[in-house]
Amino acid sequence: MPRAFRVATGVALGAATLIFLPCPALAAPPVTPGDPVPGAARGWSVWQSDGTAWLAAAAGDSPPDGSFIGWRFSAAPDGGEPPGGELPSFQAVCGRDTAASGHKRVAVAVDFGQAGSDAYPGERPPAAPAVTCVAGAESATSAGLLASTARVRVDAGGDVVAVDDYPAREKGGTALTATPAAAGSAAGGPPVMVIAGGAGVLVLLGGGALVATRRRTTARTSG
Repeated sequence: MPRAFRVATGVALGAATLIFLPCPALAAPPVTPGDPVPGAARGWSVWQSDGTAWLAAAAGDSPPDGSFIGWRFSAAPDGGEPPGGELPSFQAVCGRDTAASGHKRVAVAVDFGQAGSDAYPGERPPAAPAVTCVAGAESATSAGLLASTARVRVDAGGDVVAVDDYPAREKGGTALTATPAAAGSAAGGPPVMVIAGGAGVLVLLGGGALVATRRRTTARTSG
């Protein structure tokens, strides 16, 4: 075989090899929580605290009394990110609240994620992270407890797709109605300080009425 032919054949094979080799410049960039691509998978995930860390949970789980669950909207390739910030204790959130018989107290954290790393392009989280003490039936699920604190929509599989209409581009799903909490429970009731203040006002009003009654009785006796 002539040398020129062998050289030409080698060049052609080398060019063909380069064409079929993967090119990093053409490959899709990796999706990371800090720098998601516009098409990155985003969604709501639920977590349950063991007191020291967040553990992955499911929307249909029924956390027991004294639990601490967290919901987070995020863009992550591994199924979601837990709520950010420090992990508060159940006692710090629900210590002053009570639940009626047959009900449970669960601390619920809601984190709408970071504007620069989790939100869809053009959207911003509607609110800062918040923690609420929720009371619900003993059979209440994580999604049901969330629905006691916010407007929630779920898909056919029961997974949460929107919380307080976030993300805005998510128009599907069915509204989830929370089970009404029992009277005297934590969910839906006025804050503890308002209750305490109201009790003080009632005591003062009752005391004033008693003094007025005594004064009227004394005046009649004197007359």
